[in-house]
Amino acid sequence: MRVSEAFCPAGISSFFEVCNVDSSGTPLTNPARIGARGGGFAIPRGATSRAIVRKSAETTIKIKINSKPAPEAHTTRSAIEQLLKTQGITLDVAIDLKVACPIAAGFGTSAAGTLASCLAVSDAADIPVTLNELGRITHVADVVNHTGLGTAAALLTGGFVLVTEPGAPGIGLVDRLLFPEKHSIICAYIGPIPTSETLVKADVGMSVNASAKRTMDAVRQNSTLSTFLAESRKFGRETGFETTTVTRLISIMVSSGATGAAQNMIGEAVHGVASDRKVGRIMQSVKKAFPAAKVFAVPIDNRGVRLLGN
Repeated sequence: MRVSEAFCPAGISSFFEVCNVDSSGTPLTNPARIGARGGGFAIPRGATSRAIVRKSAETTIKIKINSKPAPEAHTTRSAIEQLLKTQGITLDVAIDLKVACPIAAGFGTSAAGTLASCLAVSDAADIPVTLNELGRITHVADVVNHTGLGTAAALLTGGFVLVTEPGAPGIGLVDRLLFPEKHSIICAYIGPIPTSETLVKADVGMSVNASAKRTMDAVRQNSTLSTFLAESRKFGRETGFETTTVTRLISIMVSSGATGAAQNMIGEAVHGVASDRKVGRIMQSVKKAFPAAKVFAVPIDNRGVRLLGN
């Protein structure tokens, strides 16, 4: 029996462009090339995976999320299966995932949990793979299971991320924007919007992509935090994702001192950024207006996915 632990930050998505056709409009069939352009933030409230592996004549995978059996964790399961298949090995695998932020709320928990689990399994089983290879397996599993489009590449990088070209790590392109010192990200969560329900809609790409392209152009012309948040907020309004609750949350954060705020893609949740001296006031204002909301503040996570001490 071998045991290993890995951590992956959560990934807040602020805006996204669905990239599932080529330049001629022909649908892409290779899930490694399907993806998204967009941007967001890696935060240290992520996913910690403890993997226990044993030799076995056939592969079995059991997954728990926050101490409960998780038969619905199809993305993580299929990624581990593919990881073992590519190596031609069979193992008995037990995954214990601890997810520290809301699920199905635009925090990239599917990719974070899957990437952390694949890294933990590869370390425990002495599988010779690179982080890009693990990221590619995670990306493909996310796309195939309709749980995400491009978070894995961003979580390998960490920080304040801009995904400028779609696709799995090694295919897509990721850049990092400058995140100011002594600033934190304030998150307020009201409720979930399952990513799979949005991504399987046939017209989602057409409805968001024009706005996403405008957002990306604006951010690349002026790559400041305030511009990023303002343009991401505009994206949420233009696409119709922004609910009345989200509108109110954003207004409260900005009026209380945040540099800007935008909706999590995709969830009834909001993220804002503010100087550390203003964070307490903003959180108090949000909790006063929404007592049932889950509100927390975190620094940026610049390290990306990594192994933990065993």
